[in-house]
Amino acid sequence: MPLSGEEIRARLALFAAHWTLYAGSERSEAQTFLNELLDCYGTDRREVGAVFEAPQEGRFLDLLWPGVCIIEMKAPSQAGRLDRHRTQALDYWRESADAPRGIPAPPFVVLCAFQRFEVWEPGRFPSEPRASFELVELPDLYDALLFLAGDEPVFVGGHAAVTSGAARLVTELNRRLGDRRCGGPDERRDFALQCVWSMFAEDLGQIPGHRFTRIVEELIAIPRRSSADELGRLFELLNDPSPQRPEHGLYAGVPYANGGLFEHPARLHLTVDELELLREAAAFNWREVQPQIFGSLLEGTLGHDKQWELGAHYTHDAELQKIVGPTIVRPWLERIENLSTHREAEQAQTDLVPRQGICRDSLFLTVAVGSCGARFGSAR
Repeated sequence: MPLSGEEIRARLALFAAHWTLYAGSERSEAQTFLNELLDCYGTDRREVGAVFEAPQEGRFLDLLWPGVCIIEMKAPSQAGRLDRHRTQALDYWRESADAPRGIPAPPFVVLCAFQRFEVWEPGRFPSEPRASFELVELPDLYDALLFLAGDEPVFVGGHAAVTSGAARLVTELNRRLGDRRCGGPDERRDFALQCVWSMFAEDLGQIPGHRFTRIVEELIAIPRRSSADELGRLFELLNDPSPQRPEHGLYAGVPYANGGLFEHPARLHLTVDELELLREAAAFNWREVQPQIFGSLLEGTLGHDKQWELGAHYTHDAELQKIVGPTIVRPWLERIENLSTHREAEQAQTDLVPRQGICRDSLFLTVAVGSCGARFGSAR
């Protein structure tokens, strides 16, 4: 029986966690890597006729699955240089066709350096890959390799590319702060998370007027001002439950964000170069950034040592569902299903929505409130 999407994603999460820090050679582990990758999609390599080291005019293809794909492996050290190996991989693809014998080239080519993938469909799109992503993104982009499960792949591109770019900028900013020992590891971690939350919040309209981006831009324009003071003040207000909020100036309308993220407002002084990096990150449309991929990518790009230093660990959403489902979602769904009067519905909505501020997990709250609202309307 074919695996479900969630089963594939769960397997790939374990696969990515196992291989994300591998830094050895291509030759020593490529076949193990590919056997395990195919197994994640419920495919037995031998049963489907995929072969390693398929000969081709004096050279060998790392993996040939006739009628499906060619996979060309490179060492992890080549993850940032896959463009240099495209010609070789696409030459393999062209030479795999045999017109006299009626054998067409496989539709897909995968160029992989363990930590990074490119997926090509050269017969239809010969000039650029259909998908390009990091290993840590694979559980959430599993459908780009669905041909490994005998199904049609789905290439989504846009949001994943935005997510990848945003995560790299945040990681680079954290690296620079660490290199010059600006603050301690905990404060740098808090600063990164508080900035990320603020960029999400302003693009969702929860911080009005793009206050976070405006502060960063003003700090760049007037270098004598300090981010320790001005971003620190923003984070301080986000932690303040007082009903008295600023009515004028740069902090007008800044809400209270409950949940503890701003319990220790980070106050770090950024250089102009670092502020420009932060402004570049803020320029992304954070509505298009996928939180589930962002956490995975951020963990992967930090590397093992940095993960220990920052205490950073990504919990895959399949794991989160095991906790969130029975403890949060299911009790609320049961309560909503058992509503019988408009007064009960209003009380449920009051209990769900915080009296002050906005929930740190705003995406979950938005979905939950929307679901309740639909039910409340019918209860009238």
